[in-house]
Amino acid sequence: MASVASSTVAARPLGRAAPAYALASAALIAVYPLLPSLLRNVEYLLVTLITLVPVTAGLRRAATGDRRPWWLLLSALAASSVATVFFRWPAGAIPGPAQAFDTVSNLLFLIGVLTIVARRGRNDTGGLIDATIFSLAAGGLLWAMLLAPKLVGADAGRRAWVFATVFILSGVLGALVRLVLSAGSRVPALRLLLAAVALALAAKVTMVAFPGETGRVVASMMFLAAYGSVGLFGLDPSSAQLANPARVPADTLSCARLVFLGASLASVPLVIGIRSLLGLSFDGLFLVAGGVTIVPLVMLRIGRLAAERTRAELALRHEATHDPLTGLVNRREFTARLAEELGRPGTCAVLFCDLDGFKGVNDRLGHTGGDRLLVDVSRRMLACVPDGNLVGRFGGDEFLILSRQACPDEVSHLAALLRDELARPFSLGDDTVVIGATIGIAFGLGPDLDPDAAATLIDRADEAMYQAKAQRPEAAATHRL
Repeated sequence: MASVASSTVAARPLGRAAPAYALASAALIAVYPLLPSLLRNVEYLLVTLITLVPVTAGLRRAATGDRRPWWLLLSALAASSVATVFFRWPAGAIPGPAQAFDTVSNLLFLIGVLTIVARRGRNDTGGLIDATIFSLAAGGLLWAMLLAPKLVGADAGRRAWVFATVFILSGVLGALVRLVLSAGSRVPALRLLLAAVALALAAKVTMVAFPGETGRVVASMMFLAAYGSVGLFGLDPSSAQLANPARVPADTLSCARLVFLGASLASVPLVIGIRSLLGLSFDGLFLVAGGVTIVPLVMLRIGRLAAERTRAELALRHEATHDPLTGLVNRREFTARLAEELGRPGTCAVLFCDLDGFKGVNDRLGHTGGDRLLVDVSRRMLACVPDGNLVGRFGGDEFLILSRQACPDEVSHLAALLRDELARPFSLGDDTVVIGATIGIAFGLGPDLDPDAAATLIDRADEAMYQAKAQRPEAAATHRL
């Protein structure tokens, strides 16, 4: 209770600080275009540094094992501050170090966000893959149709840097949109993180699409808004929930999803084909990125669906062939496997086991106690029966054992072992019960092509069991087919 109380108290000042932080961020964004160049640079650096404070508060609020995303975000902000210094150096920008630190900042930020996405959405992998595929394709189209023509004369390094940033930010944005839309409850921190990524992407696009002074100012204001969203994310108490997986949404491959996946997969060759028909050049970055990201993701999605279908089919088959209480094969499956065994050369045996005294236990302890006893009986039987043989539940308190390649002495020894083992007391919670077992044995010789041979052999074992009940001592009666 003390830890809960302290967390509640700690969250209140953060809740009061958030409106003030949002108001201050809005004011700084509003005055940015009115400032001279030097003060703009100072303000931009100041905002990147101030954002470290609320993110640090979020880190301190997070549980010890959930702090990796916060450390990544803090490292990204620190690298971004260094990049800002080099980009906005008073004597002129220093592009090499500036771009290097900016790349590191973007990479750390993306890894941090992806870590959050992986934790929050680990129960919705299929939906996240679908959203990422579609958003990556959209980012690629944005690059091919709008940004690539603006960078025709740029060097290869800058083109690759801009493309990678826009392409990856698009994929992360799609994953975050999926998390927001599939959230079982409203999580403000998730929306703030989504806003930060969307603003960062919009700023990158604006810088390239509108390279003039106005475009640079608008892009800088968007970056400032992205920093503000990251700061509010750190202050929002709901950010601690993002370490926990969200509810599992329905993961059905609907017609709409198939259309989206098909369009995403076709986007790369479609754009390249259209540009080739029009006599226009196409960008190799889009072709390579589409081949190494979108296509493998689509294949991964198809592979997951195939695996899920296989698991579902196996689960349905297990339900159809096994007893739901004990997990042993049921009567139908036992008969089918016995028929297979009788189709092979050799001698096999069926042991029909009926529990003595089970009805009294069931009447005294109820069906719950009786079910627990049946489960314990099945476990003891499995422990006694050698590997390669089969144990099944015939129904009620009756069990079947198939002994493959059996000789009479070995089968008699197995029957005696089962009787002794099942005669030992069973502990059912506060109660201890003692039961017994009567076993009938029937031998079969294969190959037997009679379609009713398996059922006949089980009936003979059942008859032997009733003969054994009528005789004392409880020696197993034996019939031969």
